[in-house]
Amino acid sequence: MGEKGKSIDGLMRHIRNNHNVLINGSKHKRTLRNIGYFHGYKAYKFVHKKNNPLSFTTFDEIRGTYNFDNALKSLLYSEVMKIETAISNYILEVLVTDSAIDMDSIFKEKLNHFDDFSKNSVEYKKEMAKFLNLRRNLEGTIANNYTKSSIIQHYVHQNKPIPIWAIFEHTTMGDLGSIIERLNNNTRLKIQQDIGCSDTSLDTKVELLSKHIFILKDLRNAIAHNNVVFDCRFNTFKIKNMVITHLEKHTKVKNINFTTITDYIILIAYYLKILRFSKKEIKNFISRYKKIIKDYSQSIKDPHNVHLILGVDSLSKINQLLNNL
Repeated sequence: MGEKGKSIDGLMRHIRNNHNVLINGSKHKRTLRNIGYFHGYKAYKFVHKKNNPLSFTTFDEIRGTYNFDNALKSLLYSEVMKIETAISNYILEVLVTDSAIDMDSIFKEKLNHFDDFSKNSVEYKKEMAKFLNLRRNLEGTIANNYTKSSIIQHYVHQNKPIPIWAIFEHTTMGDLGSIIERLNNNTRLKIQQDIGCSDTSLDTKVELLSKHIFILKDLRNAIAHNNVVFDCRFNTFKIKNMVITHLEKHTKVKNINFTTITDYIILIAYYLKILRFSKKEIKNFISRYKKIIKDYSQSIKDPHNVHLILGVDSLSKINQLLNNL
């Protein structure tokens, strides 16, 4: 017979005896049930990796970290959605203005980054493969949403090409990033100029916007799937130095590296600014983040744990950001 699972009382004893974390009473029992042992308790005992534990001695500190994580999710989700929606609209505007709006035409005239390279070159073949993969994904989006979308059904039943705006209603943030990557250089540059993130001195390949989208995509997906976000373990790729240099240049904030959630706050604030959201709205967003940090710091016994999570310069970065809005 395999290993037997533990009851909630057994798990509490295990936490006390094996992890040296003080947990007892009905309040702690209810909280452990609510957050879960594996997804909750164990997930909030370390930073980034299991071999980098936080030195918690009480279950209240675990609960405080769980609450801190949820507060961050509540703060960040609406702001990321604002940015995603706005950028989607900028892209659509450039794609359809004075152009055919069906998917076939958009792929032929705008999503042809492979034409920026010499035919039969290695770069051309790589881009063509990505182009074909994107086309397959968007066709899959149409198929997957056929029964859910009356708009898609309308065009399919009329045997008419589906307009790109109808497909955008159902694309993921990852697909949005791939769409930006597959746009030809001139179209991508036009979108970046319209949004305000163009930086030709640094961004010689015109890829800033897509890189930013993929950074935010990982954060958005972590929030949407209720995964841990407080220590940025959701980050799936190495962020280019060019992206960091650009952000430091335009926010006047130093030592950005995207290993702490503060740097994601900085990127979001940067986009809220260039997308022309009000200064009052941006300051409110940053102030709410500062309060979340303050509340969490006051709930943790050892300040070193907070430094492990947020770094020693989080408040300094936020103040630099506020001074340069």
